[in-house]
Parts: sequence; structure tokens; C-alpha cells
Amino acid sequence: MIDLVKSAGWIVYYLEPDGEIKFLLIKRHALSGKIERVAPKGKLQNKEGAEKAAAREVSEETGIPINLLKIRESLWDLMIRGLEDQNGKFEKEVTYFLMQYEGDPDLVDIQLVEWYLWKYKWATIAEVLNLVYYADMRELFRKWYLSLRDKKKKDDVKKDFMKKLEL
Repeated sequence: MIDLVKSAGWIVYYLEPDGEIKFLLIKRHALSGKIERVAPKGKLQNKEGAEKAAAREVSEETGIPINLLKIRESLWDLMIRGLEDQNGKFEKEVTYFLMQYEGDPDLVDIQLVEWYLWKYKWATIAEVLNLVYYADMRELFRKWYLSLRDKKKKDDVKKDFMKKLEL
């Protein structure tokens, strides 16, 4: 029988003062030995739900206090099949969430956990698309960048309209 490992991952973003969207990427060693930039994930503990695990993991691994993270929505469930480690074969189910960071981007403090290299980058979407190795993850970032950009445009139009009403 193949074990199923459940994990929760996150795509963390913040808005620059000028409105530019930046995503948090963490540098790590992959099981293949390559160095890659990732949107981290972590295993669910005991009977913990995916949303709680995602917030806990991002806080533990980046030093970002949970109260500065706002889960915007569940993004995607991903099933990874055919994995193997020292304990044998397993499959991994990952639920990804979109989280907004509402603090100072310079205060991120990557912890020495698992394969992380203490390096992180707040990346533009162009950088994300060049740095992230896996096509499905690049597509996930691209999709949510477009969604966030469109929401920001709608919010800007609404603000302008309300401002004109006040005149």
C-alpha cells in the first residue's frame, strides 16, 4: 500500500506602495539535488486542517507572524504521484492557499528547516515565471497574479468613482 501525505502550501504576496504585486519565493535544495525557488508547503499535523497548517507553516518557516497573514482563498489541490524516499513510495496531496502579507517585506526571517537555504526573494511575476522550475506552479502564480491585478484595477476604479462623488 502506498502512503498518502497531506500538505498545505501557500502563495504569499504583498503589495508594494506603488501597487506592484510581489510574491515570496524561498530557495531550497530539491530532492533531486538541484537548487530551486519554491512556494513552500508543509505537512498537516495530527487532525489539523489545511488552512491552519498553511498559516502555521508559513509563520514557522518565514518568521512572519500569523496575524500579518490573511488567507484570501484556497487556490488549488495538487496530487503528486510516484514519490519515493527512505521510507518507501508515497503520494502527496497539496492544498495551496493565496495569502496576503500585510507587514514589512524586509522582516521575513527564513528558518533553517528541511531543505531551505535561508534565502528568499520578493519576486515580480516576470521573475517568478523565470525562477520557478515546475510549469504547473508557474501557471498557478500567473493565474493568481492576473486575478490580483484585475481585482486591484476594479478597486482603483471604485475608489476613483467614490472620490468623484465626494466632489
